[in-house]
Amino acid sequence: MTKEDYQMTEQVEKALEVFLKEDGNANILVVGATGVGKSALVNKVFDVDFTKVGNGKPVTQETTKYSIPNMPITLFDTKGYELATEEHTRFLNEMQLYMEDSKTKPADQIHMVWYCIAAPNSRVTDMDIAMIERFMKTGKPLAVVLTKADMAAEEDLRAMMAILQQANIPHFYVSTVYDAGDNFELSKLITWTYEQIEPSVKYAFLRAQRTNVDLVKKEVNKAIRQHAAASFAVGFTPIPFADGPLLLANQSAMIGRIMKQYGLDSDFENISVIVSALGAGTLVSNLGRYLVAQLTKFIPGAGSVINGSVATAITVSLGFTVSEICYRIAKKNIRGEDVTEFMTDLLKSDEVKKMFDDFLKKEMDNQKKK
Repeated sequence: MTKEDYQMTEQVEKALEVFLKEDGNANILVVGATGVGKSALVNKVFDVDFTKVGNGKPVTQETTKYSIPNMPITLFDTKGYELATEEHTRFLNEMQLYMEDSKTKPADQIHMVWYCIAAPNSRVTDMDIAMIERFMKTGKPLAVVLTKADMAAEEDLRAMMAILQQANIPHFYVSTVYDAGDNFELSKLITWTYEQIEPSVKYAFLRAQRTNVDLVKKEVNKAIRQHAAASFAVGFTPIPFADGPLLLANQSAMIGRIMKQYGLDSDFENISVIVSALGAGTLVSNLGRYLVAQLTKFIPGAGSVINGSVATAITVSLGFTVSEICYRIAKKNIRGEDVTEFMTDLLKSDEVKKMFDDFLKKEMDNQKKK
């Protein structure tokens, strides 16, 4: 690891210590009859088997709360049941009381309900609708997840969706087979959940899920712009071109937040491995020196100082470059591909500089249009 990487590691670790405490936990209740594929759905979305590695704690007779250290998601998993049974009725009464109990600690409150129905069963029963409506009356957002959709006849699937549509119930048909039509509507389920879940735990859910990386990229890049705009608003003191590397080196907090949102803080043993794999310190150092040489090309006639708008463009460009690298790593992780060779080849090539160039040129063009 280079000297720059060691310095960046220390800065990113400090930033992550703060960030990882910010988001809290997103609590999702997963409901479904025996054999509908609840475990397969959860394992696919979060890339972890909660029942094997999580800490299970009963919260009602029929429901167990699963959590995993350092993972910002908690699942409330229901036992399998058969509709119209005494066990089913008891479960429903218990959960409704639990969800409506104002004494429930904020950390234990349900933020979202996924109600699973096996699509191959070809039916949404009146009992399903009644149960769903009862859950919806608690005020918690609920989505029906039609599981194993790759095994269902298209005609049957459409009929089930028509029933749910008529009842005005949000629904998504999914498959846990990776190449089955891009998981059908699994990415849509993740996007909908992110949009509907309690605002205070949005980013916790976004970071925990491992399915919709495009949504992560969209939200991360939006946050990068907000960070840059806030950092270099009115009152920013222009700095010399020669201090361009310092401007980039001070963005360790932003880099740490980007890594966190892509889940890279949990995909490696520790942050130093991530920083080294990403080459963050070397990357920033090299881009800083490269930036000084390029500034006059991108900002002709700007004199010899970096003002607030230029600092914003530079910071956004760095953020987008790191985001793009993290995005590609996350995509490869989903496909089960080794990222080591990819990172080695990427950092040896001029592709990172070209990425930074392209982002900076676009940002500066946007500045000229304002």
